[in-house]
Amino acid sequence: MKTLSFLLLFIFYSSICMAKVIVAGLTAPLDIADMENQTVASKQQAKAMAMTLTNKLHESGYTTSYVSHYEIQNDNCTLFVVESRIAQIQIVPDTRVKAMLEKDLSVLKGTVYNKYTVYELISRVKQTYMLQSVTIDVVNYNDSSDVRLIIRVKAATFFYAFEIAIQPIYGVVPLLTVSEPLFKTIGTQQVQVGFNEERVTLTKASIEFMNHKSVCGWHVGSELYREYGQWERYNMPFTVTGLKPFLGMGSIFNIGVFDCALFLYGKFSYLKVSDHNAIALNIPEDITTKGCELSFKATDKVRSITKKNMSVAMSFFGGKSNEEYLCQSRLSVFLPLQVTHTLYIIPAGYSFYTNSKNRMHAEYVFDSYLLGYEARYTATQSRHIAGFECMYELIYEMLFCSVFTNAGLYKDEYGQWTNTANAGLSADLYYHSVTATAGCAWNIHEKFEQYYVFTALKSSW
Repeated sequence: MKTLSFLLLFIFYSSICMAKVIVAGLTAPLDIADMENQTVASKQQAKAMAMTLTNKLHESGYTTSYVSHYEIQNDNCTLFVVESRIAQIQIVPDTRVKAMLEKDLSVLKGTVYNKYTVYELISRVKQTYMLQSVTIDVVNYNDSSDVRLIIRVKAATFFYAFEIAIQPIYGVVPLLTVSEPLFKTIGTQQVQVGFNEERVTLTKASIEFMNHKSVCGWHVGSELYREYGQWERYNMPFTVTGLKPFLGMGSIFNIGVFDCALFLYGKFSYLKVSDHNAIALNIPEDITTKGCELSFKATDKVRSITKKNMSVAMSFFGGKSNEEYLCQSRLSVFLPLQVTHTLYIIPAGYSFYTNSKNRMHAEYVFDSYLLGYEARYTATQSRHIAGFECMYELIYEMLFCSVFTNAGLYKDEYGQWTNTANAGLSADLYYHSVTATAGCAWNIHEKFEQYYVFTALKSSW
């Protein structure tokens, strides 16, 4: 009799221990492989497993989904998940961008509510439509397991950004940007001044308007500036005053995580060169340029949560400047790649070319792409630079330290190809909407005593 009782108890407990966990009703992309391989030996363990799965759902952002009940039957313990889907999206009040917001947020309708997914999308549309604030209320929908999102938006009147930096050639350069969201359009005005111990090196003002949310968009604006420069070859200064209006038509679209813009511009510029020896420098006092430019830009700025964003920009200009035919091309690439949670590598590149030998169409060589000199005025018709940066996150979301190097080829003012390279250290400090940068760079062809210290501070509100 004792043997029979022992066998019955053994069979009973063995059958409970063999109850394998099965999850029913879960369609959300949640990794539960570790739970489904487990077994439970009692109702208490089954209840604990149900609570564990509910907590896992909530930690993953599915805060309104839960395990409603469990059933132990035969050799299985089934956990029944009730998923909470987004049944309705309500936007209040009725703003100028309500229709566009509804279109962008419609991708959420019918999906399982995940607060991280919703907040990420809301963050993107907030930046896209330049909204001052967005708040989300998650409420029950018709006494069901589903939810209704009540999204309250407040449109901004103006956005401001201010930056002050120490730059090669120009010295201390403050920049103020004011952006105004209009109906399907953003208006932007900028004022910039550069100065050093001797003089004002740069004054610039620009205004532009861009249709920012349309398959076929337009971009119109103008820039007025006055710049002090030097022709290093002859050691002669000059001042150039320029007016550059433009009008472009194109398309704004998405490729994966990238926001892209492809535009064809009609451009005109008038330059007045003064304070120089025109005969010695062989520079005409009046330079008029007109032509077309094809421009492509792509960035993951809106969708990325990293501090530095991937970007690609390229352009090609063809036209006529005074009596010569002019072509110019530019390409810049910046690709931050995350290696670990705290380590990034950032390959980058820049290329410029012009067929013109006119000094006014050339670029400075030793600017922010090749730091190392405070004021070296070497200009070039063509330069091609490759860069590499290694960035480490020293304090989470706050302090990043970098080691960088750049190397390239350029055609000097005598038409000869020359190579150059630099190396340096930098640090970026992020605090709310303020970013501070400081660093030091050396041109590796010079002595170690020849260095350049750069700093920048920028904020937006």
